Amino acid sequence: MHKQIRQYRQLIPSQRYQLQALHNKGFTQYQIAAHPSTVSRELKRNTPGEQYCAESEETLKDKRKKTVFKFRKHDARHEHILSEGLLMGGLLENIGYRMQLECPEIALSHTTIYRRIRENREAGGLFYQRLPRFGKTHWKGGKRKASQCLIPNRVDISQRPVIVEKRARIGNFEGDILSDQGTYLVTLVDRKNRLLLMAKTQVKTAEVVSNTINTLLNRISRVHTITLDNGGEFAQHEKVSQSTKAQIYFARPYTSYQRETNENTKGLVRRQWPKGTAFSPLTG
Repeated sequence: MHKQIRQYRQLIPSQRYQLQALHNKGFTQYQIAAHPSTVSRELKRNTPGEQYCAESEETLKDKRKKTVFKFRKHDARHEHILSEGLLMGGLLENIGYRMQLECPEIALSHTTIYRRIRENREAGGLFYQRLPRFGKTHWKGGKRKASQCLIPNRVDISQRPVIVEKRARIGNFEGDILSDQGTYLVTLVDRKNRLLLMAKTQVKTAEVVSNTINTLLNRISRVHTITLDNGGEFAQHEKVSQSTKAQIYFARPYTSYQRETNENTKGLVRRQWPKGTAFSPLTG
């Protein structure tokens, strides 16, 4: 059973008889399958009496198949909804949520929407070109020299408390810098509630950046941790730590996924101000 049930899908008769034998002998759901949720769902749906019966389940399954409501996934309105939503810059998750509110009878999950866009591309459509990260090029390790050697007393992210990874409390921030046409935006994002703090600077020296971070975080009542990348502009992190009483950690080079909240937020900012936009006219 461990090798057969990896993700939820309808069980075949032989698996149901295995499940019946193990369950009736007192094995737990975790002992029966690698994915206990599959076992749990099967038992809840198909145990009319005190014990699970594989033979009875086959009868129940056939009955459900004859009476189930077949939801028609393809609808002529989908193409128009996707076209308008992508044109307005909507995230696919948000398009899915709006469909659930405005037309629940034809609503699609965001994973189905991704699949529809892929199908549209294979058919010669252009929906994929309206995705916010279409065509983005990623750097590979070794292309650039990491500047972690420029950061004194750097504390690696491996020493960061586990609670930060769980997003269980407010006050754990991720920081980075956006730049365009000689002007910079210092960004700080809370991992739990996604609060964005942002300020403009004309230079990105370590002193200016540390002062800007302190000014932004003075608005926050409690800051537990800050996770930064390895840019030399964060060399005065100890000054920030002393002012905010926060522990500061640095992600490993070329691993932007370790600051995924900040990276995703910067992507949203770029949708408002694409590359090539001058930050200098911005105020605040």
